[in-house]
Amino acid sequence: MLKSWLTFLKDYWLLYLLYACTILFLAWSTVLRSSNSAIFSDVFWPLTYLLVIITVFLSIHWYKKRRAVRNLLEEQDLSTIDEDLGATSQEKSLQELLEKVLSQKAALVEEKNLESQKLKDYYALWAHQIKVPLSVLDLMNQTGTVDQAQTKEQLFLINQYLEMLLSFIRLQNFNGDLNLKKSSARSLVMQVLKQYKFFFIQKDLSLTVDEGDFTLITDSKWLRFALEQIIYNAIKYTRDGGIRIACTDDQKIIIQDSGIGIDAADLPQVFNQGYTGFNGRVSDNASGLGLYLVKEILDKLGHQVSIESSIGVGTTVTIDCSQQTLS
Repeated sequence: MLKSWLTFLKDYWLLYLLYACTILFLAWSTVLRSSNSAIFSDVFWPLTYLLVIITVFLSIHWYKKRRAVRNLLEEQDLSTIDEDLGATSQEKSLQELLEKVLSQKAALVEEKNLESQKLKDYYALWAHQIKVPLSVLDLMNQTGTVDQAQTKEQLFLINQYLEMLLSFIRLQNFNGDLNLKKSSARSLVMQVLKQYKFFFIQKDLSLTVDEGDFTLITDSKWLRFALEQIIYNAIKYTRDGGIRIACTDDQKIIIQDSGIGIDAADLPQVFNQGYTGFNGRVSDNASGLGLYLVKEILDKLGHQVSIESSIGVGTTVTIDCSQQTLS
């Protein structure tokens, strides 16, 4: 109780200092003028009674505000302010400031929850997808029909899915993993094609890489990953014919295949997370994750990607590397 009163006096010390100064001035004036002490008494007591009344009023108001603040401090997770913390303009401004901070906190919590859900959805898709090549390998092992080419393909898929997971994790801290430097577009394309040489031979697909080239400023690791996803999709959905790749003078990487194509209704959504479309429902190896990561990565690198396709004719993916603004 004493501590509370001392705190109250500390908060309103200026009022009592003013009262003390007034009484001292009154006493000094009475002594100098040799006035009757009754005059001093006539002024002293009304001022004192007024101070007592003001003190009672202020203490009640102060106690209510203090109790309201203490109740808020005891809250484990403060999200809203239901109490009125003050009547003065300054107190109301402070309350509005606190409400604004709480609103910003709620927005950050919501953003964090969305990011957490996004991670959970991705991990669920990834876990479901990696079961496919593992099941194929397990089946071959159980039946004793191990095929070297098929084993190599399934192991490649497992490695690709693991790389996708690692890339997704690194993507959460993209700027910390960024390493921009000058690179040759054709060189990056050739590095990726070397990885997929086995699939071109296995499916008997032709490959044409135009002689053009250009230099761009990018993160070669991230751009190479995007190219891997696009080129693998081109191989996967191409049964006859082949793939043509060009690095044009206007800083575009164009990957064109003669595959089954993409339905016009699916084109606007192919970059959405988990979306596989008609082709994905037909194919056992569609995850809806590859093109989603491609779009995320290229947007962050400042490169634009677009897809044109016709059913039964083929698909053309264009990466415009001329944009240099990082997102």
